[in-house]
Amino acid sequence: MFHRYLKLSITLALIVFVGFASAAEIDQGILWKATKKEKTVYLLGSIHLATEDFYPMRSRIERAYANSDAIAVEADVLAVETDVITQQKIRMESVYHGERSLRDDLPPDLYKKLQAWMHKRNIPEAIFIRQRPAIAMITMSMIEMQAYGLNPELGIDRHFLSKAKKDGKPVLELEGVLQQFQLLNGLDNPALLLQQTLEQLEDISTFLPQVTNAWKAGDQDTLNRLIILDGLTENPEYKPLYDKLFFQRNEKMAERIMSKAPNYSSFFVIVGAGHLVGQGSIVERMKKEGYKLERI
Repeated sequence: MFHRYLKLSITLALIVFVGFASAAEIDQGILWKATKKEKTVYLLGSIHLATEDFYPMRSRIERAYANSDAIAVEADVLAVETDVITQQKIRMESVYHGERSLRDDLPPDLYKKLQAWMHKRNIPEAIFIRQRPAIAMITMSMIEMQAYGLNPELGIDRHFLSKAKKDGKPVLELEGVLQQFQLLNGLDNPALLLQQTLEQLEDISTFLPQVTNAWKAGDQDTLNRLIILDGLTENPEYKPLYDKLFFQRNEKMAERIMSKAPNYSSFFVIVGAGHLVGQGSIVERMKKEGYKLERI
């Protein structure tokens, strides 16, 4: 069970980053080219779970990777899978200790909704409620995603991570698996995370195709609306959650990208597509620091 969570931790709020894919060679995706002082940074919006027909990817995306000296990802999940010490730390972050359980962190009405979901999916309540809210969110999302045939082994980040390790390219982390767990577990109101996840899972059958079509068409405005703006408009109380999951992370990741980019002639960066769209995105932050951005 833990090994499965470990592989999936990179997804964070993964419900908003996934989709089915077909006709990959003509899919546009979200790919930016940022240039400054004769240095190039490619920014690829990732789909963290996919299907086999997602590949081969558009040739321009593969060329951008091939022409780059190093890659950067949110978290190097392949490295963590062989790092016993980090695995132990993540295990400690994943579950409650002592007598406390998930029930203690959720309002009664929200916990009843969670119980209904567990019953629907035949999940043993005694085991599930030992998970902390972030892990519970990941578990719920993964179960639903896999029910639609999506596979974390086929995610874009993992695809390029595997290629980079095989090709001997340096791999940089913008965050890290443990840091992502700690961020989610440190949310001021963990109930919001579970509430949002349950609400989104109710609409998954219509939401996924919309996100997929927008990503395939390279429609960043629609992606921004679906991933961020609709949620903030319908539920203003989610703003602190979105600040933590998107805007604050965007600022930190942009800073790290820009600090590392001068070390390479060409730098290939892969982050969740939600981090590259709209105001406060990594793209917008790099523009403010003098980078010239163009969609390719």
